[in-house]
Amino acid sequence: MPDDNKYISKMGERLIQALFRLLQVVKIHQPNNALFIESIKEFREALAAISAERDTPTLRVIRGRFYLDEERLNLAAALVRTADKLIEYLEARSIHGLRFYMTSDLADEEIVKFVRLLNQAEREDDPLAWLQVRFDVEDCALVELLTEHDLKSSGSGAGSEEEGDDEGRKSSRQTTASMVRKTYSHALTSIVTMTKKLASQQRVGIQKSKRVIQTLIDILSEDESILLGMSTIRNYDDYTYTHSVNVAILAMCLGKRLGLGRPSIEQLGLCALFHDLGKVEVPLDLIQKTGALTQAEYDEVKTHSVHSVSQILRLNADHGLKKKILLPPFEHHLGADLSGYPKSDRTAPLSLYGRILMVADIYDAMTSGRTYRPEPISPDKALKHMVDYAGGKIDAIVMKAFIDMIGVYPVGTLLFLDTREVGLVLETPEGAENSRPRIILLQRGPGDTLLKGARADLAERDPATGTFLRNIIRCFHPTDYGIQPADFLV
Repeated sequence: MPDDNKYISKMGERLIQALFRLLQVVKIHQPNNALFIESIKEFREALAAISAERDTPTLRVIRGRFYLDEERLNLAAALVRTADKLIEYLEARSIHGLRFYMTSDLADEEIVKFVRLLNQAEREDDPLAWLQVRFDVEDCALVELLTEHDLKSSGSGAGSEEEGDDEGRKSSRQTTASMVRKTYSHALTSIVTMTKKLASQQRVGIQKSKRVIQTLIDILSEDESILLGMSTIRNYDDYTYTHSVNVAILAMCLGKRLGLGRPSIEQLGLCALFHDLGKVEVPLDLIQKTGALTQAEYDEVKTHSVHSVSQILRLNADHGLKKKILLPPFEHHLGADLSGYPKSDRTAPLSLYGRILMVADIYDAMTSGRTYRPEPISPDKALKHMVDYAGGKIDAIVMKAFIDMIGVYPVGTLLFLDTREVGLVLETPEGAENSRPRIILLQRGPGDTLLKGARADLAERDPATGTFLRNIIRCFHPTDYGIQPADFLV
C-alpha cells in the first residue's frame, strides 16, 4: 500500500473525523444508543487502519495544523472546519498531540474511558495535569498525551537551526534529561501500580509498561550517559520498585552494547521491569526483614523467580509476547554455571537475556542499601566483586561489556581527588586513557549543601609537564554523604 502524503492524509482525515464525532456523541448519548455504538466502531476502524501501517501513530498539532507522526496532513476543504474545532478542543486542554497504542483486544470500555476523561477535563483549572493524573489512576493505556514540551523535545516542526551549536546541544541535553526524569517516574508508577493490582488479584495490562520501555529506548538512542545517570537513583524505602526500573535501564543499555536491535531491547526491558514481580507472593515481613534470614526464610524468598513466571502469565497481554519474556525472569538468579536457584536438572546454558539480566540485577542490588544491609557497596567495589565471579556464576563476555559500558569507576561513583575536590562520575568515554572518567565537580553551598559545579575530564593533562591535572585518591558510595547522584547527573 503506498505511503505517500495523499494516502497518509486520507488516513489522518478519517481518524480526525471519527475522533471529533465520538467526542460529541459521548457527551449526549448513552452507551446503548445506536449512534454511540456506531461512533465507537468508526473510531476503532480508523485507528486500526493507521496502526496497521504505523506501530504507534501520533496525531500532533504544530502551529495550528495536524501532523500524522512527522508528516503534515493536507486535509480536504470539507474537513478543515472539523479539524480546527478539534485543535481548539485539544488546545483548551493544553494537549499538543495524541500517541495511540492500538491492541487487537482493545475493549470498547477503554475507548469510552479515554473520551470521557477528555470531555471531563474541560471543567478543571489545569486540564492537562488533571488528565495526566486520571490517566495513571484509571490505567488509561490507549493514548499518551503529548505536551508542547514533548513536541519540542522530539524536534517536531522545530527545524534544526541550532544543530551543531553549543547552546543548541546544551538545550537538547537538558530537554533529554527532563524527558528521562519524567519517564523514570512513569516507569516507577507503572511497576508500583502493576504490583499492587497483582497482589489484590486484579486484572493487569502491560500497555503502560510497553510505552515506558519504548520511550526509554528512544532516549537510549540519543544519550546513553543520561539514562545511565538515572539508574543511580537509590530509594531505601521503595527498593523493590526502583530496583526494577534501574535493572531495566542497565539491561537495555547493556543489550544495546551487545548489538541487540530495538525489538530485542524492548523485550529485554520488559523482562527486566517484570523480573521481581514474583515478590508479591513472598510475605512482606521477609522482604523487609532487617536481620539475617533463617535458611527456611531464605528458601521462601528464593521462590520469587518462579513466582515471577506465574505473575507474568497472569498479565493481560498477547500470549506470544508473554512467551518471549517468561524465561529471563526465571533465570536471573540461576547463574551462568547453573549453580544458583531455582535448582533443577537443567543442562542448557542461560539465555542471553538471562545472562544480561543477572549482571544488571547483581550490580544494582550490591550498590543499593537493603533492609539487611543498610550500607551499600561502592560501585567500584561492586564491580571488583562481580569480576571475581566472571567465567563462573557470571558470564565473562557480558561482564566485560558491562564494565566497558559503565567504566572502571561507574556512573555515580563519588570521587575524592588529590586537588581536594569532590566529583561524581558522569561517564567514561570509550578508549579513555587509564579508564579516567569525566566527572561533575561538587561545590559547597549554603548550609553545607552540595551544588553542581563544572565538568572536568580526569584524562586532562598539564600541557607544560604532561602530568594529569587531577588524580583519584579514594572512591565512596554517594549515599555515604547523602547524595542522590541523579540530582547532579540528570
